[in-house]
Amino acid sequence: MRKSDLDKIKLHVKSEDSRFVVSRSPFYQTVRMLARYYARMNTVLKPIGIDVARWRVLSLLVEREPITVSEIAEECVVHISTMAKTITRMAGEGLVTVRTSSADARSTEVLITAEGRALIDRTREKVNYVFKEALRGLSKTEIQLLNSLSARIFENLSP
Repeated sequence: MRKSDLDKIKLHVKSEDSRFVVSRSPFYQTVRMLARYYARMNTVLKPIGIDVARWRVLSLLVEREPITVSEIAEECVVHISTMAKTITRMAGEGLVTVRTSSADARSTEVLITAEGRALIDRTREKVNYVFKEALRGLSKTEIQLLNSLSARIFENLSP
């Protein structure tokens, strides 16, 4: 981000002003950004036969497995019942397998199948293109700052 762009933003953001003005709300901007991101992601994922919700689950499983349904729901910030339905659908499609946790019989662990790995591999090029387009013009420092600030706000809003 150029200094002139940052100065323009600062003109519109006054921290001492307690009035809610939509255009100055970081949450408003975040919702807009995420809506465009989900729309773009679904556009590139649909022809491959997957949606953002299932792609997110598979992406988590590629990074770490096994992971419980509860942990996936927490990471994806969705209700556990919604995630359980998603996992059940994915298991029926052969993308994941489920098993009872050996550490806690009340928990269900989820593992990615070879078919799930193959599907996530087929998405990589298109997903990387969306990421690059979304982050075009941002420096590594700006991306790190965005991630850091987003994580801090998320924690601030956590129960």
